[in-house]
Amino acid sequence: MSAEETAGQERPSLLRRIRKALDEFTPPPEPHPTPGKKEFAEGREAVGIIRYAVPNDSPEGGLTDDDLVIHIDASDDGRPLTLPRTVMCPLPGPCAGRRLIGKKVVVRHTTVDPDYDNDILVTRWPQEVQEALKPIRYAGPGAVRARIWGILSACFFVIGYAGVMLTPLLLCDLIFGSLAGQRVLAEILPQVHPVIALVVSVGVIPAGVFVGCSCATRRDTLLGGERKEKTLTSNARS
Repeated sequence: MSAEETAGQERPSLLRRIRKALDEFTPPPEPHPTPGKKEFAEGREAVGIIRYAVPNDSPEGGLTDDDLVIHIDASDDGRPLTLPRTVMCPLPGPCAGRRLIGKKVVVRHTTVDPDYDNDILVTRWPQEVQEALKPIRYAGPGAVRARIWGILSACFFVIGYAGVMLTPLLLCDLIFGSLAGQRVLAEILPQVHPVIALVVSVGVIPAGVFVGCSCATRRDTLLGGERKEKTLTSNARS
């Protein structure tokens, strides 16, 4: 037997090599599921410190909220452990989590596994986060007027948004209805002419946005004057 035939017999076939590679391949570990409310309620309460704020890049390339890396001081059979956990920053906007680095939070977790990244439930954020998450409450002499202007601003923005949603539908109904000879709007509202409806829908978009912005500006002016008055009063007292 020649050397080439001996080498051909000793060399494994391509199918055997692929099968061997598949047998030796170790798939990556599946991520742990996030514990439920009941599991967190039965878990451990601890104090954590926010160590890092990592920008969370969206798939489209734009920046979204930050991810906060929290280190939890725990123990396993008397042995001290530092558990890294990651949670989304409650403050909106990119780089907002940097203001929270070094702050303490109260958390709950269910295991002492250092690789269980999402095993965390923050039950108490720092004071500045609680203040930022409080709903806006108008108070003072101009509170009623500011609230009314705020409601009007929201209503006109909704009207403008409705125009944005209805304009392409009315345009399609007008074009394809003219070609097919049958319009959906004519069956629903026979008194309304489709061209008039389309013109009104297009017109409410800039009108709603403009009036909504004007109402919001008026509301902010009232709130700004109220804050200025409070500042002057507090300075006079001090």
